[in-house]
Formats: sequence, C-alpha cells, structure tokens
Amino acid sequence: MLKIAITGLPASGKSTVTKMFKSLGAEIIDADIICHSLFSPSETAYHEILNYFGKKCLNKNDTLNKDFLRHKLIFSPKDRKILENILHPKIYERIKKRIQELEKKGKIIIVEIPLLFEVGWEREFDFTIVVDADEDICIKRLISKGISEDEAKGLLSLHLSAEKKKEKADWVIENKSDLIYLYEQVKYVWQRLNRLTS
Repeated sequence: MLKIAITGLPASGKSTVTKMFKSLGAEIIDADIICHSLFSPSETAYHEILNYFGKKCLNKNDTLNKDFLRHKLIFSPKDRKILENILHPKIYERIKKRIQELEKKGKIIIVEIPLLFEVGWEREFDFTIVVDADEDICIKRLISKGISEDEAKGLLSLHLSAEKKKEKADWVIENKSDLIYLYEQVKYVWQRLNRLTS
C-alpha cells in the first residue's frame, strides 16, 4: 500500500487532479473536508473555536462563519496560531484513522493536503505530488469564488511559494494547459505508482 500526498497553492487544481486519481482507482482522503467536518457543533473543535472567539464567529443559525475564520487565518497571526493549534492535530488524527480504514481496500491512497509542507506532514507519506499553476491564475480563480483580491493574495501568502513546493515534491503535475494534458500527467504518475505496488 502506498500513501501519496497531493498539495499545491490554493485554487491550483488539486481537487481536479485528486478526482482524476479517484477515477483511476485510488482511495481518496481530503483534508479540507475533514477540517470542515470539525466545524459541526458535535465536535470539540467547534466549541474550542467558539470559546476563543465568542459568538462573533457564528452565523445566525449558530454554524461557524467560515468567512470570519478565513479572515482571521489570513490577517491575524495570533488567531491563526490558535486555530492551527485547535484544528491541525485533529485533522492529522482523522487522516491517520482514515488511512488505517482504507489500507485493506486499495493499494494506493491519495490524501489531498493544502499545507502539507508547511506543517511538516510530508514525512508521513511515501511520495508527494505538487499541482502547479501560475499564482495569478490561482488568485483569479479564488476571486471568482467570491473571495476578495486581498484575501486571495493573503491565502497564497500562507503557503510556501510554488517553486519551493516543487523542489520538495516527488512529482509535479502542471495545471497550465487543458484537462486532457492534465489527465495525461495524472495517468503517467498513476502508472508509475502501480508499478511500485505490483
């Protein structure tokens, strides 16, 4: 069984690449989905975040306000550290548990982790893949999702540069052309991984 981590800048196309690997037969874990699951009122993290920020972090229906939290992550180093201390250990444990559950199902497990290198989790994986896209394209994609330009640039600033990510990766998948070329690269890496498991 191989454990592979996929990372890249925000809006670089990580999820598209991950879906392509899934279509080829990989088992998938998404760190962002795990993170958002921790925002449920049934989760300890929800109450830790609420206790720290107070009710100003809630929407009218008592769900956590993701726009508020994103703003704090980007623009307040102190609040970012608190949020990371609350969320990162829990995300890490959920990922480890999910990997254990999937070990018997498939030979290749792909885990999508945006801040893989920044939090030092790459040591937990057999190989790492960076999805690379131009920073200005990533910013435009984020803005198209309703995020302000300042926040989009701020989100990218939380990451290592694309060049540094690529230096650390075992494979780089370029998302700078069309989906056909993107899929060809995914298929190439998939074939290489499968040879390692056979």
